[in-house]
Amino acid sequence: MKGNIFEVFNRKPVEIPIVAVTGGKGGTGKTTVAVNLTVTLSNKGRRILLVDTDVDSPTTAIVYGIESKPVEEVKIFTPKINEEKCTKCGKCVNACRAHALIQITEKSPMFFEQLCSGCEACILACPHGAIENGGKTVGLINQSSNNNVTLIGGELKPNEARSAQVVTATKDFAFKKTTKENFDMMVVDTPPGTHCNVVQSLRCADLALAVTEPTPLGIYDLDLILQLTARLKIPTHVVINKADAPGHDKEGVREVVKRYEAQVIGEVPFDKKLFQAPVDGNPFITTYPESKVSKAFMKVAESVVYQITKH
Repeated sequence: MKGNIFEVFNRKPVEIPIVAVTGGKGGTGKTTVAVNLTVTLSNKGRRILLVDTDVDSPTTAIVYGIESKPVEEVKIFTPKINEEKCTKCGKCVNACRAHALIQITEKSPMFFEQLCSGCEACILACPHGAIENGGKTVGLINQSSNNNVTLIGGELKPNEARSAQVVTATKDFAFKKTTKENFDMMVVDTPPGTHCNVVQSLRCADLALAVTEPTPLGIYDLDLILQLTARLKIPTHVVINKADAPGHDKEGVREVVKRYEAQVIGEVPFDKKLFQAPVDGNPFITTYPESKVSKAFMKVAESVVYQITKH
């Protein structure tokens, strides 16, 4: 890839710093870190826009303990054929590279929704204006507020496969939100993994925090996420969760981190109460502010502020 591609990818439509909390696999504590980082920063008077782009499994609101309400539908283009205008010329079918439109001789085109990419080529190809936008809701954007924090989260509707569109719509909604209200920072809780939704979630990030566990699987997936953020030219640091778990391999984590010229900025110890906090409906740091875990989150927050202001 050429450098200008990354310039376009990382071109920010907003002025505030963007921190993406990510990880190579699910279950590492990514959302826990994102929420408690947000609460720590908000307790210091900063206004934070927390964005949940894990649209297949949106749990940020649950971990935070606040209820979000839908504020916007995410819709995609789906062709609707106007039988009165359709001449059965087949030009829309020829234009559809996804083969979502097929035609039997002298019949109107038939539409197979599951194959449609939403590219709208059929509308451009039809000379008679017989293709209309049927529209389809594939997801929701939810919003809630609590003190200095506004939470925006995308949610894919059940049985839908267009999660990428919902992630993009959620990020764009968040960007627009910053033009209407004053925020000091945006924290993005990304999906786990290294797939397209993660790439879209990382878009415009000034800093990424890769959350990992000191286990063989955690180390393997950490290597993958650091490969991705290095390719995207996003500065990335690492938070080791469950750092003192039996059989931990923190040295293995540090070897991978060193390879990518990153650094470990926090080690969060294991605490059974981390599982209880979402049940109680409060962020961990709110319920147990004096615990070792909370102090670890505070250290991460201090490092994030330092890294952002340094650049």
